Amino acid sequence: MAFETLLAWRHLTGRKRRRSLSMVTWLSVIGVVLGVVALVGGFSLTSGLEQAFREKILGMTAHVFVREYGLFFNRYREACQKIETIPEVLGSSPISFNEGMATGPNGSAGVIVKGLIPERAQKVLDLPQYMREGSMAELGGRGEDGLEGILLGSELARKIGAKTGDAVTLVSPMKSFDPDKWSADPDAPSTVTLRVRGVFEVGFYEYDTRLAYVELSVAQRFFGLGDSVVGIEVAVRDPLLAGDVASRISEILGKDRYSVMEWRRQNRNLFKSLTYQRVAILFVLSVMVVLASCNVAIMLIMLVIERTRDIAILKAMGAKNSSILRIFVTEGAAIGFVGTALGLIGAFFFCEVILKNGVTLDPKVYGISQLPAVFDIWDYVMAGCGALLITFTATIFPALRAARFHPVDGLREVNG
Repeated sequence: MAFETLLAWRHLTGRKRRRSLSMVTWLSVIGVVLGVVALVGGFSLTSGLEQAFREKILGMTAHVFVREYGLFFNRYREACQKIETIPEVLGSSPISFNEGMATGPNGSAGVIVKGLIPERAQKVLDLPQYMREGSMAELGGRGEDGLEGILLGSELARKIGAKTGDAVTLVSPMKSFDPDKWSADPDAPSTVTLRVRGVFEVGFYEYDTRLAYVELSVAQRFFGLGDSVVGIEVAVRDPLLAGDVASRISEILGKDRYSVMEWRRQNRNLFKSLTYQRVAILFVLSVMVVLASCNVAIMLIMLVIERTRDIAILKAMGAKNSSILRIFVTEGAAIGFVGTALGLIGAFFFCEVILKNGVTLDPKVYGISQLPAVFDIWDYVMAGCGALLITFTATIFPALRAARFHPVDGLREVNG
């Protein structure tokens, strides 16, 4: 063992050290621990939030959305055939998208009605796995009572007091989107009675409280769309490559006639806000590590003052400035290493045991029902390396001050 390392170890563990200095050392270690725990927790939570929103969004919306410029999209069957020739495409599903009002036994609520073809939508959406009651396959066709089906979000169903098997009334503010048919008819708005075939729960408040699904033909007939749709939803094999697939779809269909957007562009504002929040949270939490490193620097300054005579004697015996520098850098690095190691262990316990068990959120405020924490080894690596770098940087100034002591000045300072 080099004598610099040995001296650093003796300084940190020597029995003759003052209690105040020992307390500052432990406070420095605790500060680094708390800073690392906060930093890893921030990484895990922000990554978890982004992943949770991405999963919810991709579960209920497609990876790529295609629409034709203009009011009516009539050539959707031909477009679907062309889109499905791309190897990376798993499926395509034409949809309609309209607003209305749903009335159940306990009241009414505004609703967004999405029309789809169940057998095609199952290849594009993850809706079947979110079904709490009923199934997506039961959506099509008329029941024995002659009523067609509808699927409701869990919060929407609770708000209007409807459950599977109940009849609900869907109200449209206008009879048709065809400009030639717009008129102030005495029987507008139009209504239709539908049977609830199922209830889904995504865990994303905006979807659960406002979204409803009906078969595409029902939506086209009720909203007066004719044989047109709003757009086509497309699923791809790798959602992260949806941008490349969107570009290929745009080339096949024609950029001048069709608008093609991948899921990031569709939810650009949401993910941009999450990115800003991630940067802000991590910046604030990094301040904790910086403050902890200041404690390390203060401890080393106190140690330099306490060891002034020892430094002078070492220099008089021929110790080089670099040796003195290494002694105090080693001491600071040891505190940073111990604090970082304990902080990573504490962060794992905090994120994997506490956050993942029972921490719930108000979905009306946060959009999701549970606080997500994602384990990613790179979060721990970045937090650990960042903490070590910051604490190491904090040791440089006190170590340089110790290394620049002149033996005579050091002994004169001790002797008064």
